[in-house]
Amino acid sequence: MTEPLSVNAALFLLPTLDETDVKIRGILHFEFEDLALYHHPKSERKEGCGSSIWIEVGMGSLTFDEEACSRLNGKLVTVEGTLRSPDASFGGCGHMSLWPAAVLARTLERA
Repeated sequence: MTEPLSVNAALFLLPTLDETDVKIRGILHFEFEDLALYHHPKSERKEGCGSSIWIEVGMGSLTFDEEACSRLNGKLVTVEGTLRSPDASFGGCGHMSLWPAAVLARTLERA
């Protein structure tokens, strides 16, 4: 993979990157009902969740390392995983379908 995409760039390219492996850099929000990657710099963000991507992990025994994610909350991170468009029946991703896309994360590390 090349340099990480910004959140806004990943969202702009979503129609062509849907279901592909990506590397995205942004600010981690690891909070109740707000597990997402937000665009950096903040001055370029759209309102609400418009410049953010919901982060999810697969089903089963894999889960987030809550201690590590708590330490990275609010920090610039890079996430590698599969970028996904929202399910058509929901119209968005994540809690209350507020996010315009999701990334099925494989790795998350400080940028």
